[in-house]
Amino acid sequence: MQTWDVIVVGAGPAGCGAAYDLATSGRSVLLLDRCIFPRQKACAGGLTIKAVRALRYSIEPVVRETISSIRVSKHLVSPCVLESPRPLCVMTVREELDAFCLNKTLEAGAKFRLIKSIRGVKETTNDVILTTDIGEFEARFLVGADGANSQVRLFCGNPDWFRKAFALEAQVRCSGEPPGLGLDFGVVRNGYGWVFPKGDHLNVGLCAESPEENQKVTRATLSDYIRRRLNTETFDRVVGQYLGIGGWLDNSVPRRVFLIGDAAGLVDPLTGEGIFNAIVSGQEAAKAIESGLSGNQAAGELFAAGLSEVRRDLAIAARMSQRFYNNLDWGYAALTFPVVRRAALKTYANGLNFVRALKRYGFVRPYLSLRTYVAAAGDRAGR
Repeated sequence: MQTWDVIVVGAGPAGCGAAYDLATSGRSVLLLDRCIFPRQKACAGGLTIKAVRALRYSIEPVVRETISSIRVSKHLVSPCVLESPRPLCVMTVREELDAFCLNKTLEAGAKFRLIKSIRGVKETTNDVILTTDIGEFEARFLVGADGANSQVRLFCGNPDWFRKAFALEAQVRCSGEPPGLGLDFGVVRNGYGWVFPKGDHLNVGLCAESPEENQKVTRATLSDYIRRRLNTETFDRVVGQYLGIGGWLDNSVPRRVFLIGDAAGLVDPLTGEGIFNAIVSGQEAAKAIESGLSGNQAAGELFAAGLSEVRRDLAIAARMSQRFYNNLDWGYAALTFPVVRRAALKTYANGLNFVRALKRYGFVRPYLSLRTYVAAAGDRAGR
């Protein structure tokens, strides 16, 4: 049996983020996935500028739109347009994006095998044995990048801090001038609806951030949202997806099995955005594993340290999400208040998370004074 340097389960942005870096450095990398690419994936397909910058290669061939403004609303009323002088994000179709990233990773030297299921994970002192429906594979390290329903995570104990959000989306064909990017809060509890332009169609969906609301996101509620938001009842390609949340509570130090992306609960609980953390966590896993394979710093300790800032940022987002959704009137007033709005847009335009923004761009005053601004916003909302 061949012993690979690394086996990566899951060939999405997280898995490719890890596999690309390791293959580029000359390591033997086996990518496993249960799908043939391109494959349909429930995801709005928006990449923040920080995600675009994190990638090791240009994704220009699969970019459909570049976005510099976001229309937000509360209960489909009180709309407000948040505009930025710089691009905020780019629109892709996940089928195209994932296939593009996988091809780049295979070009870098990674190998790909199709599997249907994982039947066991055995971690020893020197390696990991992965049992699948097509046989056993051995590697020095294993990376679980197989999404919110990660089989790797289940075989490694499925920690109690992990929870799931749920998203359901559809495509609406464009007729006439398409609307810009929109986020509509309050159309589902503890979540939002979205409209993302993709050139020839709109990606429209609903996302519920709390497990108790997941079952309320159905085809019927999505149909109602599409009818009210876009004045049409015609849509197709309905698909759902769970999102992994809770990773900011993870304080474990892995040995030879690393969880990244949705499998590690690294989706932002406030926005539902997960691609940036998927890419970065994959790259941090690759960096740590490279160190471990080279006999330098222990891989698990380096990985935990590398993700510390991501987890701090997610913890901030979790607190903000709880406050925002528990009092949507208050939260929406704060979001659309000029000072908070400018700070939030500048943060995303510069491709920074909250921690980096506070450090680099002097946003300390707005955040430390947020109570003052929110109080004023609340007074305005109450009038």
